[in-house]
Amino acid sequence: MRIYKDFLLSKIEIPKLVQQNSTKTTTLKIFSSTGNVIFSRYMNYGGVIKIGKDFKQFNSFYRDYVNFIGKDMLLEKYWNQFYLKNKDYLFFSRYEEFLKKRFLKRLLEKFSLEQIYEIELNNYQFANGVRGVNGYSVSLFNKEFNNLSYKEKIFLVLCVIYDLKDAEKNYSYLSKMSTILSKDDTKVEFHKPRVFEIYSDYLDGVFKELENFHLDFFKKSYAVYTSFDENIYKINKEIIKNSLKKYKDIEAGFVLVDYHRNEVVSVNGSIRDVFSKNRAISVKREVGSIFKPITYLTAFYYGFRPSYVLEDKPYKFKEGKHLYTPKNFKNYYMGKTNIRNGLIYSLNNLTVKLAEVVGLKKVTKIATQLGFEKIKPFYAMPLGSIPQTPLVVAKAYSTIASYGKKCEVTFIKRVIDDDGNVMKPNKRCKRVVDEGSAYQVLFLMKKVVQFGTAKNKGLIFGTAGKTGTSNNSKDCWFVGIFPPYVAVLWVGYDDFKTIEDDATGGKIAAPIVARIEKRLLKNVKRVSFKVPKGIVLKKIVRDKDLLYSDNCGNYYYEMLKKENIPKECIRNSIVKRHNN
Repeated sequence: MRIYKDFLLSKIEIPKLVQQNSTKTTTLKIFSSTGNVIFSRYMNYGGVIKIGKDFKQFNSFYRDYVNFIGKDMLLEKYWNQFYLKNKDYLFFSRYEEFLKKRFLKRLLEKFSLEQIYEIELNNYQFANGVRGVNGYSVSLFNKEFNNLSYKEKIFLVLCVIYDLKDAEKNYSYLSKMSTILSKDDTKVEFHKPRVFEIYSDYLDGVFKELENFHLDFFKKSYAVYTSFDENIYKINKEIIKNSLKKYKDIEAGFVLVDYHRNEVVSVNGSIRDVFSKNRAISVKREVGSIFKPITYLTAFYYGFRPSYVLEDKPYKFKEGKHLYTPKNFKNYYMGKTNIRNGLIYSLNNLTVKLAEVVGLKKVTKIATQLGFEKIKPFYAMPLGSIPQTPLVVAKAYSTIASYGKKCEVTFIKRVIDDDGNVMKPNKRCKRVVDEGSAYQVLFLMKKVVQFGTAKNKGLIFGTAGKTGTSNNSKDCWFVGIFPPYVAVLWVGYDDFKTIEDDATGGKIAAPIVARIEKRLLKNVKRVSFKVPKGIVLKKIVRDKDLLYSDNCGNYYYEMLKKENIPKECIRNSIVKRHNN
């Protein structure tokens, strides 16, 4: 029989116990520009413990536990695994106890009890993919394991000993056992960590932008610093909400960009405190006439002058088998006029005709380069029959405000991981159009506010702006540019009903932006734009593409490129100056 015992002993193989948990408890925190936390949550539950450091009462627990149960369930698990693998060699059952004692003796010679428990507690896979008691402790109690009470620690250790992955489902049994072993009647209460989140409309943009950083949220904690201004957000929301209070259930989306720093300062996705969709970032609506400046920018880029003359009249544009027949607002037509007036007074027919002359594909190309999405060349496109979000519009107009240089406009300033590594967004810049063409559009947008569809709306003198209204007054827009800001406001109903019969961007949206502008630029009476090199102010004969000279009729002042000046007019006529 000695030979048989030696044979059994030769079969003993001690398992390779290795701590395999490399997880971390990680967090994501997002801060406003003033350093306040606007979002915080655990991204991963993990981490490892050391018995001697984090569970100093282990020996007392182990003694009480084995005395109460009568055996060590973890050691039993190892024995059972060995037994199932080698039971065919146990020809005589009376040798089973002999083999068990020898196996456990060798196991404990190789690993101490503390080592075995430490490895098991760290490696154990709990419910919801949480590995190790430290991670599970944070997920249930919002505390690291070493900060738990003695009873709470026993509660979690028993989960591992009895292979109970879900503590909540087995709460009654675990609570009873931990009470007995700890001699503590205090109720075990979970305090699961909650996600802290405010200003969800702005955070939507932050989360989308974070995708570009390719962060590993399971391995590192991150602090994200944004350009978000909480005070401006609250002011804007209050102004918009109060301005629209007579319209039941109406909604709005607003974006404010600091184009000098290429940063999104504020986003209002709703005028309500609780909302289901973000009307500033996610919801696309037809932009109407706020798209018109893109046609004029394209024209100037390809060599047309603001003084170029076209006839504003009812046109019929053939599109395939159909005719497109746009109408001007209130059927007002200017006849032959300088194309600048098509932008200032938002003339539909003149604008579409100009787009046809310049080339619809060229307008599409410039619009796409500015950042407008999914633009196709068709005749209604120059009038804004294209759904876009206020954020897309704001970014596109930031390029125009930056004199044709398109830079990445971002929500995030920097991201710092728990190793101190700093990551910043790549604010790449490229020129989309020349400075002169962009400024010519800005100059005409200033005239929109001074003489056109945004006249007398309360905007600060010198503001560049454009109103927009979709068919049947379903959408009202306004784009305002007042250094260093681009402001874009959309107003409408989610179900696409008419706001009111005479609703326009000038009537509804422009006054709201004016109120916001005056709160942002307190005590500012006038804003201005620097005239770029190569642009000169010239007198132009009204309704003629001619440089004014004495006795050539009525004139106005125009911003022109030095290399693209019209011919001089020579005519005897009564001279009368026009301010617009």
